[in-house]
Amino acid sequence: MLDEFIFLNHIDVIDELFTKSILTEWRNNLIQAYKIVRSEIAEKFDSSFPLKFFISKSLLEDVIVDAVMGLKKIVNSPYNSVRFPNTFKIASHLSYWWLRHKPVSLYYPKGYYLEHIVLAENEYADEEKARKELVWNLKHINELIAVHLCVSYIFDTTDVVCNEKQCKKLKRADNNFKFDDFEDMTAIMLQKLTYYFSYRPITTEVIEHILEGYTLHPIWKLTGPLWAK
Repeated sequence: MLDEFIFLNHIDVIDELFTKSILTEWRNNLIQAYKIVRSEIAEKFDSSFPLKFFISKSLLEDVIVDAVMGLKKIVNSPYNSVRFPNTFKIASHLSYWWLRHKPVSLYYPKGYYLEHIVLAENEYADEEKARKELVWNLKHINELIAVHLCVSYIFDTTDVVCNEKQCKKLKRADNNFKFDDFEDMTAIMLQKLTYYFSYRPITTEVIEHILEGYTLHPIWKLTGPLWAK
């Protein structure tokens, strides 16, 4: 079902610049982000709990359509000479409209509650804390997907640039750097972004500038020449 690509909107957004191929690629990136986050969350609760994930096809397409409409305004603006939106803008618009439409929803039968979800077998220092964190993640799954989406557009998280050695060098040079390591800094960075997406007024421009700021000291390899002129 998700392999089909049919716009339900009456607005035709495909043209010689925003081609069907590009929009299909964006759609696949959105679906991939959803699958990764869903898989990571599903591993944390027991399969006996009857929880299902759903992604709305029509809302997914609305995300792309609205993102293209916003990006076209940038390209067609008489005040700049942008021939095609850069990666920062694409990531910010897709994640912003994902947050607006929230295409993913949860289903569980009557009589069941997320707060009673059964955790997968594991060694928990604090099982109740782990359950509360899982429940929060389930309630904010769309925000988690948006975070994964926009970060993956900027970074190749499988290719670490700064490791423990560079972290120790930085800590020696700057006593104000209080993270244990770059993994600690990364976790807090992503937690804050998820928090902003969940509770703070956000715009495409704000997301774009946050992502640009993250490249100032990259922990992961960048996905491309993002700052190329």
